[in-house]
Amino acid sequence: MAYCEMAPCALAQHSELTMTLYTNKEVYSGPDQNAATNTEGSTIMGRTQVYSWPVADGATPDANIVGHLQGTSVQVAKSPAAVYHYSLGLVFSDERFKGSTLQIQGTSQINGEWAIVGGTGELTMATGTVKRTTVVEKDYTRISELKIHAYLFRSSEA
Repeated sequence: MAYCEMAPCALAQHSELTMTLYTNKEVYSGPDQNAATNTEGSTIMGRTQVYSWPVADGATPDANIVGHLQGTSVQVAKSPAAVYHYSLGLVFSDERFKGSTLQIQGTSQINGEWAIVGGTGELTMATGTVKRTTVVEKDYTRISELKIHAYLFRSSEA
């Protein structure tokens, strides 16, 4: 008796998703802090951070919050610059993708690219990339642009 079965699968189709979002203040210190670190210093290997950053549809303070980027990073290299491995979930709360997530991970510097390795809800089985670029950085606060390019797979039976 076989321990698994394979069923025929409908031909898959995909759609492409592109959007630009912004972290609406990554705050690393102070009363509005939304990132915590287990060790001090920027050149310590193994430094771990935990995040819950609001994500908005614009880079201004009055932009509409569409979700949160939540997860962790671990510093994996310190030269020539600090490099982190990220494991993040972009959890949407706006009407368009409410309850859906993009699962993001990768190793990059602050301005770099992450892989989209999955998703849930309307974004199930997403693949693609997120390019992160710092827009503003001042006094332990950063706003980053997130250029999202994903492919969403759908069954042709759906």
